[in-house]
Amino acid sequence: MKLLYFSKTSFIGPSSRYRIYQYIPYLREAGIEVTICPLFKEGWFRVLDMRWPPLRAAAKALYALARFFVRLWDLMKVGRYNIYCFEHQAFPYLPAFLEKIAKRINPHMLLEFDDAIFLTPLHKRKIPKLITMSRHVIVGNGYLRDYALQFNPHVSIIPTVVDTERYRPKEDYRAQGQVNIGWVGLAYNLPYLKGLRRVFRRLRGEVGDFYLQIISSQGFTMDGVHTIFKPWSYAGEPGDIRSLDIGIMPLPDDEWAKGKCGLKVLQYMACGVPVVASPVGVNQDIIKDGENGFLASSYTEWLEKLVLLVQNEELRRKFGQKGRETVEDHYSLKRWGPKVVSLYKNLS
Repeated sequence: MKLLYFSKTSFIGPSSRYRIYQYIPYLREAGIEVTICPLFKEGWFRVLDMRWPPLRAAAKALYALARFFVRLWDLMKVGRYNIYCFEHQAFPYLPAFLEKIAKRINPHMLLEFDDAIFLTPLHKRKIPKLITMSRHVIVGNGYLRDYALQFNPHVSIIPTVVDTERYRPKEDYRAQGQVNIGWVGLAYNLPYLKGLRRVFRRLRGEVGDFYLQIISSQGFTMDGVHTIFKPWSYAGEPGDIRSLDIGIMPLPDDEWAKGKCGLKVLQYMACGVPVVASPVGVNQDIIKDGENGFLASSYTEWLEKLVLLVQNEELRRKFGQKGRETVEDHYSLKRWGPKVVSLYKNLS
């Protein structure tokens, strides 16, 4: 069996890394020949990090144009494969003509998405068309499944999962000096973290000094809070997360956030780091409030629950260990790798 996968990005992009790249060993071991054609490579992330807006806009346009022709060339290969899958779409913001070309060559088209892309401009009409065109649709959570079922009865949920061999749990829950509260993610999601400014300032008044560590491609400073910027790297990510005393995932309660698949929460939990997160989307499925982590929706809840974790080493240990068990039992690559193999084999 041969599978051609059109990923959004190369391995460096988190969505593609967790939706397809981490499954390659399982697929190949099962005799599935998988080829991945990324739309955007490492250069795209360097472009996004450019600080001067006019230069960034020009670079994005030139890079995207070059990658369009690469994607068009790759599309011509679909006839050589049993099935092929688009992660989100063939090319963003364009009508669905590329997907239509591919389907004429080979009707066995799959679609996969792990966020609410159908809410974004110019995609509100395109994504329903792609869902309808597809032989099967793979999504990351129940909210996305319910949306896709409006247009196609053939939908499967493959949650975002993590490799528990790569993300090893911490053993020492003693704070090394000041408590280290951390956040990991892409820079364009930093506004979610900035929304807790008032909480962090009051927290300092309640518990004294603490560190706010940001693991990303960019950092920021916050008056009255000791922030630490740790540049993200693939090799360093597990250790950086393990060094945290508390991991946080704030989100607004909106439709876009409901489409997210809880990756930060799973990374923290896999590393045995106690979690506080907003009760939005799959966070409510992953976290059982007060058992394996905390859910917090208001200023008061965020403050109270962070204070509890900062002041209680044993509570941090309990949540860390229970969180690790949650990932091992329900959200591990080891558990879901064979299921992904079965899905693709059944669709071939």
